[in-house]
Amino acid sequence: MKTLSNSPNPSVPRTVRELRDGLAGRQYSAVELVEHCLHEIGATTESVRAFVDVFSSDARRQAKESDERRRAGKPLSPLDGIPFAVKDIISIRGRRMSAGSRSVDVVPPSDAAVIAQLRAAGGIILGTTRLHELAYGPSGLNDFDGGARNPRFPGIIPGGSSSGSAAAVAAGLSPIAFGSDTGGSVRAPAALCGVVGFKPSYDLLSTAGVHPTAPTLDHLGLLASSVEDVRISMNVFADLPLMEEELGASRRLAVLDDPDLTVDPAIATALKSAVDSLSDHGWRIESVTAPSGFDVMEVSTTIMAYEAYRVNRERLETVPEFLGADVRERLEDGARITREQYERARREVDRVRTEMSALAHPFDALVNATIPITGPSIEDGARPGVRRMLMRNTRLQNLLGAPAISLPGARSGPAPWGIQLFAERGRDATLLACAAAVAADLAD
Repeated sequence: MKTLSNSPNPSVPRTVRELRDGLAGRQYSAVELVEHCLHEIGATTESVRAFVDVFSSDARRQAKESDERRRAGKPLSPLDGIPFAVKDIISIRGRRMSAGSRSVDVVPPSDAAVIAQLRAAGGIILGTTRLHELAYGPSGLNDFDGGARNPRFPGIIPGGSSSGSAAAVAAGLSPIAFGSDTGGSVRAPAALCGVVGFKPSYDLLSTAGVHPTAPTLDHLGLLASSVEDVRISMNVFADLPLMEEELGASRRLAVLDDPDLTVDPAIATALKSAVDSLSDHGWRIESVTAPSGFDVMEVSTTIMAYEAYRVNRERLETVPEFLGADVRERLEDGARITREQYERARREVDRVRTEMSALAHPFDALVNATIPITGPSIEDGARPGVRRMLMRNTRLQNLLGAPAISLPGARSGPAPWGIQLFAERGRDATLLACAAAVAADLAD
C-alpha cells in the first residue's frame, strides 16, 4: 500500500476521482488520507488560514469507520472516505458555528441537510472554513478573524464569501469543500483562487440548517479541483443522475454581451482567446445580448439587502459593535428599503427570468467572465467600487435560480481569472457535461 507523503509532493492525488480510485484500489487507506490532510492543514495554519476549526479526532474516527466498511466490501458511496471542508455557516451537530462574526455563537443541535447526506455517503468532515462575515461580502476579508489567504496568488484577495473553502481546495488541504452562494460567493473565490466553483439550481442542494443570508437567493455549492469532482459529488447529493448526462452533438455556446458593463481589457482579451480556442475545437459560438432595461446590480441589491436586514435585524439593533464596518453598513442600507421597492424588484426578476430562459434555451451554456476585473489586491478588495465589480457577473444567476460554474482561466491570461458558464434553471446535468467538455478543450 502506498502511504500518502506528508511532504509537499505534486504527485500526491488532489482530485476526488483520483482519491476515490486510490481508496478503491487499496493504494492507501482513508486513515492515511486524513492524516495527510490534517498535516497539510496544520502546516498552513498561518499562511493560508483556511480553517476556523479542525475536527481531528472525529475525522480520524470517520476514516477508520470508512476503512472498515471498505474491507467488508460495503462502501456507502463513491464519496466514502473522501475528506470534505465545510463553510462555517452550515450546521454540524455539536460544533460551534460563528458565521465569521462575533455576533454569532451557536452550537447546532442537529446537522444541516447536506451534512446528513454527507455522513450517509461516508464522507469525512475535516472541519469548518473561514468566510466573509455573515456570508455577506465578496472580498473574503474579515474584520473579526482576519479571513483566509489566497494560496495560489499571494497578495490577491481570496474572494468571498466562501473564501476559506476555496483556499482549502486551492492549497490541497481538502479535495472538495462546501460553500454557499447568494450572489457569487462560490464562483468569485473559485475564480480568484484558481479552482472550480459550482452553484446548482435553486434548492437542488437543500439549505435547511444553513445560516441564511438572503433566503430567496441563497444556494449551496461546491468548490473542487475539477468539474469531474463536482459531477461525482452531485451524483451523490442531488436527485438528478448527473454522471450519466452526456453533451449533445450541437456543442453550442453563447457569449453574453452586456452593453452596460465595461470589462477590464486584460480580462476581455483572455476571454476572447478562450472562446476562439473553443471555436477551434469545434464549438459553435454565438453572441447574445442581455435583456435591456434591467439593472442587475440595482435589482439584486434591493432584494439581497432587504432580506439580509430582516435576517440580521436583531443583531444589528442589539450588538452593532460586534459587526464589521462593511457588513454593518450594508445591513443599515437594507433597513431603508421599503416593501414596495422589494416587490417591484421581484416583479422585474420575473420578467427577466422569462426573457433569459428563451435566450439560453438553444445553447448548452451561456458564457462570460466570472469577474470582469483582474484580481484585486488585499488593499483594494474592500473598496465599494471593487466590491461591486466582484459581484457584477455572478448575481444574475442567483436571481434566476440558475446553475452556474466558474472554471479557472488559462494560465496565459491575467492571473487570476475565471470563465463562467450558466444555463436555464434545472439544466444542471447539461451544464456540468458542457463544463467538463469546455475544461478539457481549454486544457488541450
